[in-house]
Amino acid sequence: MSRENSFRRGFLPFAVIAVVIFMWSLPFNAVAQSDDHDHKEDESAEVHEDDLHEGHDHDEADHADEGEDVQHEEDGHSDHEEEGIIEVTPEAMKMAGITLAKVGRGCIGNSVDLPGEVGFNEDRLAHIVPRFAGIAREARFRVGDYVRAGDVVAIVESNESLNTYPIKALISGWIIERHVTPGEFVSGEHSIYVIADLSNVWVNLAVYPKDADRIKPGLAASIEAVGSKTRAEGTIQYVTPVLDANTRSITARVVLPNPDNAWRPGTFVRARVAAGSGEEGLVVEKEAVQVLDNEHVVFVSEGPGLFKPVEVEVGDSDSLFIRILSGLEEGTKYAVAGAFELKAKIVTSSLGGHAGHGH
Repeated sequence: MSRENSFRRGFLPFAVIAVVIFMWSLPFNAVAQSDDHDHKEDESAEVHEDDLHEGHDHDEADHADEGEDVQHEEDGHSDHEEEGIIEVTPEAMKMAGITLAKVGRGCIGNSVDLPGEVGFNEDRLAHIVPRFAGIAREARFRVGDYVRAGDVVAIVESNESLNTYPIKALISGWIIERHVTPGEFVSGEHSIYVIADLSNVWVNLAVYPKDADRIKPGLAASIEAVGSKTRAEGTIQYVTPVLDANTRSITARVVLPNPDNAWRPGTFVRARVAAGSGEEGLVVEKEAVQVLDNEHVVFVSEGPGLFKPVEVEVGDSDSLFIRILSGLEEGTKYAVAGAFELKAKIVTSSLGGHAGHGH
């Protein structure tokens, strides 16, 4: 056998084995490729499904946001509440008596408060004395009786002539003192009656040195009786020129008409005397300023039935107005009467956490 034939016989078995291995491996490659293709399709499907889920989640989030907005509106949380504005219905405004005014310019009156007492008009106080010494035969009136000028108040028998003579009232008024009894000796040294004309009275005000230079005749004074609702307006007519040695004060006198005897001598009073005015500035009515959370506020009108508490800085005041140093502008509408009710609405509604509506 030649070498060539020997090579062929040796190579042939290897060739057969190689062909068999190749043919046997073909199905596995096809399966692998099929698996790879299926795997890629699965990944694509998963990606698509994830995209769908993301889109769905996004839509749900949008719907959730819309739902929150709707719920927010349904809960009634308006922009007014967030801005601190109070809404009051016309019915509630009427019940609370809320009225409006405009911030204006004016001067605050500088007033002085003074204590005092009602006294008799000493120019209309008559002391009745006998003309001649003698024995009182009659005493016709008692304390508290009213007499008219010319009425006979007593009959006296003169010691000189032993004749009786009448003693007459010199003015019309009330008997406030009586110092005579029938059978008693009387003389010109002592009055037997004191008659007071109470158709007007003197109000004597005590003015201490710190205010003495500010109190002058002609100033207006508001008088109020202590312990009662009796009030009157008057004018200072006289100021004593010297200090009283006991009280260390001067006296400012106001004369008040007293036709109904409302002002009784001996009554203590308080007086507020207008002693000039300060500089001009922005003013509001005094009752409009309320204290909320330790701050002075004025309830500014933001529209029909809408009010907003605005913090202000206040200055001096008188019985009616208070000066506004900052926080408001001239012409701004604000609540006057009923401002306290608006404050109470905020305080009570804070229990619920909102400024609240007036529904």
